[in-house]
Amino acid sequence: MRVNIDLSDIQSKDTIIAANNRQALAIKQSMRLKSGTSKMPKIFSYQSWIEKFWRSNHPTKEYRLLSQLELRFMLKKFCKDSSVKNPDTFIDELIKCYRLSKSYGISVAEIKTLPSITSRLYVELIDRYEKFKDNNLCIDQTDIFSLSLGNFKSALDSEGQYYQYGFNEPTPEQRMLFKALNCLPLSSRKIMNHSKNYSFTDQESELNTIAKWAKEINLNNPEKKIGIVIPNLNDLQHLVRSSFDLEFSSHLIETHQKPYNISLGVPLSNYPLIKNLFSMTKLSSQLINGLVEHELLIQVITSPYIKGARSEQNNRALLVNKILKINSKKSKSKKVIELCSDSSLLKEILISISTLEFANKLALEDSLEAINSILLLCGFTSDRTLSSSEYQIFEKYQVESLILNKMSTFYKKSSLKDVIEILTAHMNAVIFQPQSGPANIYILGSLEAEGLFFDYAWVSSMTSDFLPGKIQMPLFIPPKTSIEYCLPKTSFTLISKESEVTLDNLLNLSSSLIISYSKTSNSRDELPSPYIDFEDYPNVIVHETLPKEMELVDDFIAPEIDNFEIKRGVATLQDQISCSFKGFVSRLNIQEFNEPQIGLSRLEQGSLVHKILENFFNAIPSSSDLKNLPEDKLQEEINKHINSAIQLISQSNFKSIEKERLIKIINEYIKLEKNREYFQVIKTESESKVDVNGLQFSTRIDRMDQMKDGTNLIIDYKTGQNVSLSQLTGDPLDQAQLPIYAITNPVAGIAFATVNSKDCQFKAITKNKFDLPLSQQAIKRMPEWNEQVSEWELELNSASQKFQEGVAEVLPTSNACDYCDYDLLCRFEKSSNN
Repeated sequence: MRVNIDLSDIQSKDTIIAANNRQALAIKQSMRLKSGTSKMPKIFSYQSWIEKFWRSNHPTKEYRLLSQLELRFMLKKFCKDSSVKNPDTFIDELIKCYRLSKSYGISVAEIKTLPSITSRLYVELIDRYEKFKDNNLCIDQTDIFSLSLGNFKSALDSEGQYYQYGFNEPTPEQRMLFKALNCLPLSSRKIMNHSKNYSFTDQESELNTIAKWAKEINLNNPEKKIGIVIPNLNDLQHLVRSSFDLEFSSHLIETHQKPYNISLGVPLSNYPLIKNLFSMTKLSSQLINGLVEHELLIQVITSPYIKGARSEQNNRALLVNKILKINSKKSKSKKVIELCSDSSLLKEILISISTLEFANKLALEDSLEAINSILLLCGFTSDRTLSSSEYQIFEKYQVESLILNKMSTFYKKSSLKDVIEILTAHMNAVIFQPQSGPANIYILGSLEAEGLFFDYAWVSSMTSDFLPGKIQMPLFIPPKTSIEYCLPKTSFTLISKESEVTLDNLLNLSSSLIISYSKTSNSRDELPSPYIDFEDYPNVIVHETLPKEMELVDDFIAPEIDNFEIKRGVATLQDQISCSFKGFVSRLNIQEFNEPQIGLSRLEQGSLVHKILENFFNAIPSSSDLKNLPEDKLQEEINKHINSAIQLISQSNFKSIEKERLIKIINEYIKLEKNREYFQVIKTESESKVDVNGLQFSTRIDRMDQMKDGTNLIIDYKTGQNVSLSQLTGDPLDQAQLPIYAITNPVAGIAFATVNSKDCQFKAITKNKFDLPLSQQAIKRMPEWNEQVSEWELELNSASQKFQEGVAEVLPTSNACDYCDYDLLCRFEKSSNN
């Protein structure tokens, strides 16, 4: 980053005063490149030079200079004391008007004569602030000029030539200084090359193109400096950052290792490290006072910055679950500490903090000491090595927290809670960005970029809102006064003049310059700047328009499978029967997730029933055993197996309710089993390998019984209420598991056993229709066993063959889509078929 000005006449004894710090740094860089450091003059920004001059000459030694943040701090305090609603924008406008008044010579007395309500509010607050400064022997940066005015000429006796650079339209105050110092202006060389001017359809495509352009130049010419000017950078910072991060695909953790630097900080309090710090201090205040908010406690427990964060990570996660189960938003400190029994380091921290003793009201400097002692006790930032950015952020906090010491003489004693709020408000006003390492791509706002020079530059968002812009009247200075004193952007004449200067500066950014604007921003149409003629960007990819007549493409055959051993074979064949595409999706190995549910889910309830019946019929394996079992022994067996099954459920009201439900439905189902003819249970929850037309997989059966005639019957427990025999006989097949087992094993019947609070009964297809206690109507409707097995073989073998061949046609049955998780894939497949 450098400037494009003639520096050949500059001597080491000379002084250059630049409009801002960035220009001052660019001039220094240009001097180093041209002459090394031997001829380096003294180079300052305007504000830093005038402050240095005041400190060196000490025109008023008895006064203390308030920083900009202290000024803001005090004005915000006066707003609060005056019951004024003071969002940050209000304070920003108040300070802006205060500085404008001082630099343009507008007295408070002049504004006081005007009837405006906003003017009276401004006068009231500024009067209080000026009296505060007088009473406490303080000044701020707006006072330095008037206090130093009589001493400026003394600088000419010992200094060389003064130069000024980058002041588009100096304020009256600045003009007086330049005249007193006999400053000579330095101007950028005029660049004759014309810019390329492009328009884009929207802001996102504009920024994405700029990122691609910068990346290409950076790859081919890594030593070249690239400037990207975004006038509304403050509004677009997240979109800009995401566009560049995505394009450069940086896997580096540290921002300073990326080849681009976005010159826009954020409030210090927005950084996670500082958020965690304030959470810790607020929690400490609550611990000391005896009542802790759960939300704040969870923030601290999960903080990576306090001692033990890694070693106790799992236990602290479990602790969060404990807290979430408490049916209140707050708990007493003693209870919170008791909850931390499995996290010894955390418990030790909370005990140490809870026993701290502070006075109810503390001076600000004592409060800072208290906060530091809290951070020391919790081992803040000690659990892991801080990254470069985190180190800078914490260091900045430590410096800025000293404002409590500075303001202690001006501020009454406060509680620790109030001090934390004061410090938080201050950190909200501190804009900070961790220092970047070497980078050759600079992303800047318009004011920051003016006066600089780059090898390549792109100016975006060149809309009419930016140039010429709109009239902007200061909130607290009346329009008539603003126009009379020629405050910036307060008349069309001034806006026109300022726009011409701004455009001239931007055109001199580089000999290789692109200017652009987007036709829409946030769904709002934008107008281009009238100073520039644009043409559509030529390399935007235009999607080919489809012909009017649609062409149907049969594209529903996937490659044949080469591995005939599959997982989830029953579900795969069931899906293939319901919809070929749904069956094909099983090849993609998409992981399924169960939605969270309060209490026990249907799946968990069904698993409990299966487990209870498995254990029961392992203990009571035959109809004879069951019928000969006394009632008290039967109830003892049922209770034993229910208690065994639910022991893994956590203690809660759900557990007791579920036990009552299980006792009722298991008893009802056992009554049904007692009504059967002879049976012997020979398998429970048994896994079996099957082969369906070459497709091999495992299936699990709930239970296999051997009947009196020696044949086998398969039983599948169903705990749901929508169970029908048609699910086994319909076209297509709705429940494939039992039919798959029937065609691959020597059995003579299959049955659903419904086990729920509404219904306990068998729904079966058997060779011997009297194997189970069924109604006459059910027996009459039951199909012939051999015919049904043949139908199952035909349908299942066909589904297996289609799956192996890759048939993936989107052609679902009537209910196949009801609970399908592949809706988005299905829509894509449908669209690609047309």
